[in-house]
Amino acid sequence: MKYYSNKSAYKLAFVCSIGWMLFLSCTKVKDFSSGYDIKWPVPKITAITPVKDTIGKTMTITGESFDKVTKVSIGVPETPAEIITASANSIQVKIPRTVSAGPVTVYTNYKQTGVSAESFTPIFLDVNITGWPTRITRGQAFVIKGTNMDMVLEVDVNGNKIAVSPTASSSPDQLSVTTLGFVLPDQITVKITKAKAGIVNGTSSIIKVENPSNFFIAVDPVVIFDFETGANPFVAGNSGAISGFNTSGAAKARDARYLSVQKTGAVAWQGLGDINYSTPVSLSTFHKPYFTFLVNTRGKDGYMQAEFIQNGTHWGMHFKAANSSFDYNLNTTGWTWVSVELKTDNLEKWSGSGTSFDPLGTIDAIALGFKRGNGTSSDYEINIDQLMITDGPQKPVVKAFDFEDGVNPYSGTATNGINQSGIATKSGNKYLTVGLTNAANWKWTGDISKAGPIDLSAVANPYINFWINTNGKKGFFQLETNQSSVKWGGDLNSSDYFVQTTGWKLYSLRLADIDWSKWGGSGTATSLDVKGILDYFKIGFSTGNVAGGYEVNIDDVYISDGPMF
Repeated sequence: MKYYSNKSAYKLAFVCSIGWMLFLSCTKVKDFSSGYDIKWPVPKITAITPVKDTIGKTMTITGESFDKVTKVSIGVPETPAEIITASANSIQVKIPRTVSAGPVTVYTNYKQTGVSAESFTPIFLDVNITGWPTRITRGQAFVIKGTNMDMVLEVDVNGNKIAVSPTASSSPDQLSVTTLGFVLPDQITVKITKAKAGIVNGTSSIIKVENPSNFFIAVDPVVIFDFETGANPFVAGNSGAISGFNTSGAAKARDARYLSVQKTGAVAWQGLGDINYSTPVSLSTFHKPYFTFLVNTRGKDGYMQAEFIQNGTHWGMHFKAANSSFDYNLNTTGWTWVSVELKTDNLEKWSGSGTSFDPLGTIDAIALGFKRGNGTSSDYEINIDQLMITDGPQKPVVKAFDFEDGVNPYSGTATNGINQSGIATKSGNKYLTVGLTNAANWKWTGDISKAGPIDLSAVANPYINFWINTNGKKGFFQLETNQSSVKWGGDLNSSDYFVQTTGWKLYSLRLADIDWSKWGGSGTATSLDVKGILDYFKIGFSTGNVAGGYEVNIDDVYISDGPMF
């Protein structure tokens, strides 16, 4: 029998390897997007309909050989368009908001294209400003609110021109404008000077300019969970914990639903389940982001941990003495707001290579893990609602009215009562209704009054907050207080002297920004001391500019340190 030596075997293996590599190099599979020897039919566009239309509407592209088309763009420069439906000879796309004029191009994954002979001309939407800031801070960004804000091309800040280049990710509801590097006086006006179409309400009234301080104009919160979709995000695993909406017997918090998690016989620090939020949250416009939520354990032991994932690093948040009034146990006897600042000092690095949490970065995902935490009871219960990222903490200081005791504090001549309009409640189970069938302008119909003294000396940045719903009608009211023998009055809305909503709307007004007028008294003060003592606080249901049907539904009247959300 003939044997091969190791040396011979190595030579044979080497020769075979070379041959195999040569074979592979000759038969290499081409990338999916590279050119192909197979002659796929080239897509051809014969017509686009319409050739001129409003952004956000649909366009139909007709032609042939669209079977392999995977991408459509419009204009020069090209802007990708969302494909809604597609067939071999017809494609329907949504006209992008940032589109430019030009031809339509279709692409296949085989490097084949079809270009329309016709050009498309977009019709853009008017910019309508609905909310100017009343004050801004030097060197910091501020937000202008409105509709079609992604159509803005230029803003003038007291003569400083700022070019705006909208992208597909630009918000249609608000525009962030920087003041970095500008020398601004104490009062300015801001104008929208260029847009892709018309401009409505494009010039602000006088805006106050303040030096940097601890105060800022908060941006709108990002709601993580409010549970109003009816989908339960809780995953219990094998813990045996049960969850559901409004199942514990706790009173309603805000809107219709809250999440309950319960377990009998829970062991300390046993994982009971979790909920996950996978939509990225950008903090770039926030000043001081906080993790904020409502909690109610009804006197039992309940706890959870929060996890924030940023750039691959997992940051954990406990609720403990260092960052809240809790000690690894969220024990409460009623609904309580919790707000903890999102900063490295309040977080633990659970995994990853990051060295610090970026409060102006992006949170890639959020998870909440439910555990018993500290405490002695094995009867675990937690109810949560309104989980948000807020710009600043939620800090109610003085509860004026929430109407949950069922007592009607209104004194006056208008039709009034608890839950009289038939609308859904916003907070808890009760609200106050005040209405008139045929109101006349500027009639004081009555008021509700919170007795004092109300000491605001320890409140850094006092706000008055309330929820309003006029049920599609018009409503109005005024604010009144007394301080050092001077009666002061302010208006809810001093531009139109009425408000109109079709649902509940939160008003959060900084006391220092309200245009207080002297309504009477013998005192000599020339302005209200918003950090002083108020003898009382009154909401007067004046009809303002309302003639005819008048209705105000009001709830949760609070004085807070900073705005409420």
